[in-house]
Amino acid sequence: MRNHRKWIVLPLALLLAGSLMAQPRTVEPETEQEEFPDLQRTEALQEANILDAYTRLGELGWLVQMAQQDRRLQQLEEENPLNFEYTFRYIKFTPRNTYIRYVKEDPQFLLNTFGPTEQILNQIKEKVELAKTINVPAEAVTLDKGRDGIELTQYDFIYSNDPDQRRAIGSRRKSLTLFFDRTNNQADTAQQLQLSMVVTKIVENDFRRGVSDTELIIDPAPLDPKDDIQMSDILILHRYNQKPTNVILLGLMHNTSTNPHRLEFKQEFYVKLLDHFFRLFRLVANYASKDDNDYNEEVLQKLEQSMSY
Repeated sequence: MRNHRKWIVLPLALLLAGSLMAQPRTVEPETEQEEFPDLQRTEALQEANILDAYTRLGELGWLVQMAQQDRRLQQLEEENPLNFEYTFRYIKFTPRNTYIRYVKEDPQFLLNTFGPTEQILNQIKEKVELAKTINVPAEAVTLDKGRDGIELTQYDFIYSNDPDQRRAIGSRRKSLTLFFDRTNNQADTAQQLQLSMVVTKIVENDFRRGVSDTELIIDPAPLDPKDDIQMSDILILHRYNQKPTNVILLGLMHNTSTNPHRLEFKQEFYVKLLDHFFRLFRLVANYASKDDNDYNEEVLQKLEQSMSY
């Protein structure tokens, strides 16, 4: 897991640095398709891999309801500490150095630490409008639908190289949040959930150097069957310390021989991140299923024992 963070954080940092400093002003999709067809085909293959990862992650919507129930039970336990009925949890175990929680979509929650919410939303809107003017497909991004989500976070500590003592001088974490739409609102039928937004957040704080670096990646329509945007609407937000936030629209990055930024993002960072978190989510799901089955077996044993008299 420790080695994994190196190819998660470093490629993204280098990608952001390159895109902000060296990228030309405008993107010409048709020219890129004509002059660099191999790069565009490779990019399309990576998009297929990302879509496959989204499909697998979209099957984990049932964890949202478990996490939501755990949040409710936790609140009841705090209000009634002597009632042991509220100590039950559906999700008890997570992989090492991870935690999971239920979240509710809200623009202030999602854009926290990036500056005034309205200002960031305006920056996003400006990027989308710019994309439209140069024929890069993009649609308005909304972050206020109140969707239910589940957030899985993996964390680690930054240690100093002091010869006398190993000291923790900072922390870093990365999280993947899956937001779902309810496709069936009838009360007497099973709820169906569809993955409708994926949010990644990467935070690194070095307290000794006084450095805080935060990136946020938002895919507003990962599995939309009508989405022909080809992931060009993915947003990347970057903030270093308290400096102004930079907003990048993936479709405004280049994919040329000198600036293969879109391909680097998808191939070297994003698809690997999604696969990594899918494995973590599957472990959480397996733990939850096993714990539920163990509980069922315990109840069945008690029922069988009751037949002994």
